[in-house]
Amino acid sequence: LAMIAGAQQYATRLARERGIRGFNVRVGINTGLVVVGELGSDLRMEYTAVGDAINLAARMEQNAPAGGILISHDTYRHVRGIFDVATQAPLAVKGRVAPVQTYLLQRAKPRAFRRGTRGVEGVETRMVGRDAELLILQNAFRDAVEEAETRIVTVVGEAGVGKSRLIYEFDNWIELRSEKVYRFKGRAAAAAQTVPYSAIRDIFANRFDILESDSAAAALAKFRAGMAGILEPDKADLVGQMVGFDFATAGSAAVQALLGSPSFGPLATAYMAQFSRAIVARQPVLLLLEDLHWADDSSLDLVWRLVEAIPAAPLLIVAVTRPALVERRPNWGEGQEAHVRLELKPLSRRVSRALVEEILQKVPHVPEALRELVVEGAEGNPFYVEELIKMLIEDGVIVAGADAWSVALDRLAQVRVPPTLTGILQARLDALPLAEKVLLQRAAVVGRLFWDDAVRALSGGSEVWSEDQTSTFRSTLHALRGRELVFCRERSAFAGTEEYIFKHSLLRDVTYETVLLKLRRKYHAQVAVWLEAHAGERLGEFLGKIGGHYELAGEGLKAAEYLRRAGEEAVKVSAYQDARAAFERALRLLPPPPLVSSGEESLATPAPSPLPTSGEARGPGDAVRPALLVDLGQTLIRLSDYPAASARLEEGLALAQTAGARQIEAAALTGLGEVSWRQGHYEAAERRLEAGLAAAQACGHRAGMALAAHQLGWVAYRRGQHEQATRWGEDSRAWYDQIGDRQGVAAALNELGIVAYSRGEHETAKHCFMESLALCQEIGDRRGTANALNNLGMAASRQGAWEEERAYYEQCRAIYEEIGERAGVVIALLNLGELCVDQGLDVEAWSYLRAALREAIAIQTTPNILYVLIQAARLHSRAGEHARAAELLGLVLHHPASDSGIAHEGDVEPALAGLRQALPVEQLEAALARGAALDLGRVVADIMAG
Repeated sequence: LAMIAGAQQYATRLARERGIRGFNVRVGINTGLVVVGELGSDLRMEYTAVGDAINLAARMEQNAPAGGILISHDTYRHVRGIFDVATQAPLAVKGRVAPVQTYLLQRAKPRAFRRGTRGVEGVETRMVGRDAELLILQNAFRDAVEEAETRIVTVVGEAGVGKSRLIYEFDNWIELRSEKVYRFKGRAAAAAQTVPYSAIRDIFANRFDILESDSAAAALAKFRAGMAGILEPDKADLVGQMVGFDFATAGSAAVQALLGSPSFGPLATAYMAQFSRAIVARQPVLLLLEDLHWADDSSLDLVWRLVEAIPAAPLLIVAVTRPALVERRPNWGEGQEAHVRLELKPLSRRVSRALVEEILQKVPHVPEALRELVVEGAEGNPFYVEELIKMLIEDGVIVAGADAWSVALDRLAQVRVPPTLTGILQARLDALPLAEKVLLQRAAVVGRLFWDDAVRALSGGSEVWSEDQTSTFRSTLHALRGRELVFCRERSAFAGTEEYIFKHSLLRDVTYETVLLKLRRKYHAQVAVWLEAHAGERLGEFLGKIGGHYELAGEGLKAAEYLRRAGEEAVKVSAYQDARAAFERALRLLPPPPLVSSGEESLATPAPSPLPTSGEARGPGDAVRPALLVDLGQTLIRLSDYPAASARLEEGLALAQTAGARQIEAAALTGLGEVSWRQGHYEAAERRLEAGLAAAQACGHRAGMALAAHQLGWVAYRRGQHEQATRWGEDSRAWYDQIGDRQGVAAALNELGIVAYSRGEHETAKHCFMESLALCQEIGDRRGTANALNNLGMAASRQGAWEEERAYYEQCRAIYEEIGERAGVVIALLNLGELCVDQGLDVEAWSYLRAALREAIAIQTTPNILYVLIQAARLHSRAGEHARAAELLGLVLHHPASDSGIAHEGDVEPALAGLRQALPVEQLEAALARGAALDLGRVVADIMAG
């Protein structure tokens, strides 16, 4: 590849300087045995290589296209997985009976792991006993492509049962197909299980070749380049930030404007779906997710959101996992027509014997005793078979020669075979030279994926090699590669290092367990320090991992600090479940808190607590615990777990007051106020929010002041205190404006507009909504823009501006559809339907209402379905079908979902007023009673049928 690139540069020079055009080279490569030596005559001798392999290489070169590289199948076996290739038609070669399979090499894959062949001691082996499972995967791909239907196959199997080999063969089959397939690969890691979207981040890092050592700006540039032509930069930035790249540090204006807002998560998820839809529209896509049992919740949820968002496309998702995923999520894939669960069972004894024969293909005759020894111990586990044979080779029972292998039967009788796969791996580790074992143990502490520089940075006190013995370190690492215990990645994620992966996660786990606990803690602390040093300006992307290493190092306070920061980052991208897990994990790492009193009285009159004097004792977690508790409480509010939120916020408040931490105290009180008003306790909410505002003012925390005022505005609005609500809204707006929080200003304007609307001040309301709309458009908040447009439609309705109202609702609907917010689409359609009912446009009204009904059914929002029935009743009444109208209203009034506030008595009353004039009281009451007994599903079906 480098030669061709150099030749093309030279060709440009020739054309420019000498007018010579068309200069090019072509390359042919074959791999095989050759004879080397001095050949020639007395006149001329030359040291060269000859043989059939050379001849075939020459044929490859002759048939390669200009500027291309043509390779044979023998060469392909050595480089597959490392380079992208295009399968060519078989090539007829003189002197060979069968045509030769050839491949046109295209480019090097980013960050691929090099492994020569699948097998033992360089002997390539066929996959044995998984043909049926491979066919299921192949058929799933064919179905996805030919039927344009999304498919997801979950491959489930215990460790070592052959999941990786099956996927290797399937991926190789995909690579050699004639059609071009986008392949996205990602691997979940145990260390990142609480890091939001970490499994999805790995996909993009691999696909776009984003190195961990890249600067934040470089990572942003690579991500945008990868998304170019599919997503605009601002949209791509939101997706990248969501999945774990720190693009706020990189200077992305879109991320900085929206990060932490309620719109961030929904928008980023919508843009992720847009990207996915655009990719599958171009060509088939294979999404391969390995080790999914370690995936974070956000990644797992996103997989299914993509399946739901793209139900009809040439998309195959293959999820590879141990049974732990199904235990953790027992409903994984349940009820999904697109899903197939493929369970890998242990191999039968017959197939196990065939596997032994395949691995030992260089043994002229495999002794029965050896074959049965392996089969008996393996119990159908292919990894056990392979590792046991490697152990026998290392013990000298099997002698691997260059051309043929032999078996020392006298030594075989003396072998004690460990009864488990763990035992086999342990035996192999015990047999390693000390230097190799120590290096492997330190690598295991770094993780299944590790870097040579990180391993060299670990010191246990009694070194097997000194830091300056680079050659010794390299040779030791090379020896581990030779034993196929680890594999090397072609390009490391950290520049200046080499990146490796343990052959199997179980091997890493067994190795890790052999590290003494004292050393283990010491090593984990050193890994954390190494990551801190190498993460640079992108430290925010490694918070969870660093916290995990400090946790395993026994440094609970440091771990808690990092996990708290990781949780805060998760909140900013709306990954609330992962944030909750991080905060709870951090709290468990802190020492027990001091006993403090708490209660409602302290909330009503929260007098400032004095700051501790220098002589007062402070525990190591005293400064961290209250902040963590409040962070957790606020996250639980977002998850609508109000009882738990209240409990955590109360704890945090008591500790903050004791410590004199006014900013944390303010946040706790404001959170408790929000819990109260969301539960309908407005007086308690007002007390707590006013106390929170006072605490924020006492420490000059304007963001806390703005938030408390904003919440107080909503409480006053719900209590019908519109003038007070307006004053709070103005205060909130001013404080948000002072700190430059444009999201906050837009929210405050929206609040002011709603209050003005309720007061009948429609021109003021319109002005507020217009200002909010302009701000949302300026910062790229499409969700906020749609909300503002919807509110403008409501304001236009009260002013009788029908055309203006309709235009706002249509724009609102289009944006909700663009960002995939179906609940918003329903609201826009309902508003359009009601507008048409008001204007007497019955045909259009039915069209909008049925569309709203279709969406409401899809997302199962029963209150919205009932609101459709109210408008349908108005249409039936206008058509003279008064009894049917009354039945629909009866169904609405008596349905449990009417208590939600969306379809309530106040909405029904205007329609009922007209029916009271059209029907005698007895007939109206009878019709309402009949409606109460109607089946909602049947009524909806009748409306949809027209």
